[in-house]
Amino acid sequence: MAAKKTAAKKASATKGTLSAGSTTQVTQLTPNSNCGAAGTGDANNTTNVAFMSPQNGLTWWTGTVSAAFSQATLAQDQGNAIVTFKKGITLTYQASGTAGAYNVFMSGTIVDNGNAYNFTGAVVYQSTAAAGGTVTMKKA
Repeated sequence: MAAKKTAAKKASATKGTLSAGSTTQVTQLTPNSNCGAAGTGDANNTTNVAFMSPQNGLTWWTGTVSAAFSQATLAQDQGNAIVTFKKGITLTYQASGTAGAYNVFMSGTIVDNGNAYNFTGAVVYQSTAAAGGTVTMKKA
């Protein structure tokens, strides 16, 4: 049985303006995909996360989470010949204890050029700062 390779990667995040004062946090997920997440600024902390391939290109799925709807799950595979966002990718909203502060986490699998990247609890949005930290990716 072949051992799974595990690569620790610092999440890459940049900021750009989405609309009307919203700030988009862009996180590299695999070599050919990323996601852009932006909070709407409403009382429920509604946050939209768009999964893209090629990077900053075509959006294949947008999930929305908030204090009212804490999870969103991709219902079917989405993607192209290079990148497939696999059915079951889940976004989870989690308040962090400080008023208005919260994170959005992603779990699931993305296939990029035939390689499966498995995510468990990867931060794709932080309400108080750009997404950062260490993301563990397991190449199946």
